[in-house]
Amino acid sequence: MRQAAWALAVLGALAVWTPAAAQVGLETPPPTTPGGKRYDQLCASCHGPGGRGAQAPNLVDPVWKYGGGDAAIALSIAKGHAPQMPAFEGVLDAPAIGELVAYLKESSKAVAADANVSAPEIPSLGPPKGIVRSAVADFRVEHVVKVGVPYGFDFLPDGRILITEIAGALRIVDKGRLAPDPVRGAPTGDAASLNTYFKRGLLDVAVHPDAKSNGWVYLGTTRRIAVAGGEPFVQARISRGRIVGDRWLDDRTLLEFPLPQINAMRMAFDKQRRLYLSTPWSDHDYAGTAAAAPSQDLGSPQGKILRMTDDGHYAPDNPFVGRPGAYPYVFSYGHREPLGFAFDADGELWEAENGPRGGDELNHVRAGRNYGWPAITWGHRYDARPIASNPDQPGMEQPVVSWVPSPAVSAVAVYSGKAFPRWKGSLFVGSLKQKTLYRVVVRADRAVLQETILTDVDRIRDVAEGPEGYLYFLTDSGDLFRIVPAK
Repeated sequence: MRQAAWALAVLGALAVWTPAAAQVGLETPPPTTPGGKRYDQLCASCHGPGGRGAQAPNLVDPVWKYGGGDAAIALSIAKGHAPQMPAFEGVLDAPAIGELVAYLKESSKAVAADANVSAPEIPSLGPPKGIVRSAVADFRVEHVVKVGVPYGFDFLPDGRILITEIAGALRIVDKGRLAPDPVRGAPTGDAASLNTYFKRGLLDVAVHPDAKSNGWVYLGTTRRIAVAGGEPFVQARISRGRIVGDRWLDDRTLLEFPLPQINAMRMAFDKQRRLYLSTPWSDHDYAGTAAAAPSQDLGSPQGKILRMTDDGHYAPDNPFVGRPGAYPYVFSYGHREPLGFAFDADGELWEAENGPRGGDELNHVRAGRNYGWPAITWGHRYDARPIASNPDQPGMEQPVVSWVPSPAVSAVAVYSGKAFPRWKGSLFVGSLKQKTLYRVVVRADRAVLQETILTDVDRIRDVAEGPEGYLYFLTDSGDLFRIVPAK
């Protein structure tokens, strides 16, 4: 009786009744997963076999009262919802709750209808026409320029815009006009020779904070390295140079390291002029243990955020300098696909990261912290094999925001300008699959507001604040737009 009452209190508060609750008589095979067995022990007497409903609400086609994402369901079970539902974190530990969540999501028709546990790709409608009215600011979207398939952009001290094209061209935009030719002599990478799915030779660009005096511009490139008698690999390279007229001069390679593939790299400077760059690790076919994954290996550059001085040396105060076997450039680890990051006014680093099927993240990144991939995630395997969810482990950081289904988040910018004073301090996060721009307000590492600023525009690849305080975003179609005040 007590176990049945627990199940009714836990799961009845999560869902509300739907007509599918009448499907009590449907045949449901006995569960074989740990979560399914726990469900049968604690929940089936009230919610029916497979969660199809009985005296308690159906859990197959639920309208989730407190959120249907993995994190929301786990939180409801752990913390409860007074007065009808007690907290169960003292009864079920995190792995047990994760197993129960995994079983519920695997059984749910709502999830089965979207088997990828990710938002569907939606049509691109382009920028909205006229005035857009958001929660605290009205604005218009203006088209600036169109380039080839791009990756990133940044602003020179004189207001010109640098845009990278993945095929290898570095382009200059001056007063809204695209220079007819790419910057001559700039590193291009070698996209044509890459044998990976993501054929990107030229990736991100970052302008040194003191570029007005030193002229330094930083580029990330990749190329395929052949190995005699072995498998070729992808070499990532960080280069530095100056742009004089339409030429790249004083080229210098600062850092090189191998990666299995290169689908994500961002660069940003902090107030101390140290350069941060992100590296991915998201091997879908990895069969080893989570602890042995490259993203958890401090000796590997993969799945990390790296930090260096502006001349290419590892920062001497990096958290793992001096540790035997550790790559000295590592600033944080346990990342999957960090597609964007930016610093706020306090110098704190924020990172947007793609999860697998579900579990996209916004992280507050701190030195030496482990962000969990692949040991913990709110996402799911691509092979659709039902396994227990394991979203929490001691010593691993939780995201500030976790999106389920995943919109495929990309770049992130922290707004600090004067054009939109009520946006000051907000984080703007782009997305690829949902083609959406979000505004997120964070207080004490909790997202207190999420607002959709734009939707159905296009795959948003990069976002940044311009020198005049306008918000710029770059799409995979090669269009650079800017958001300006309505008046």
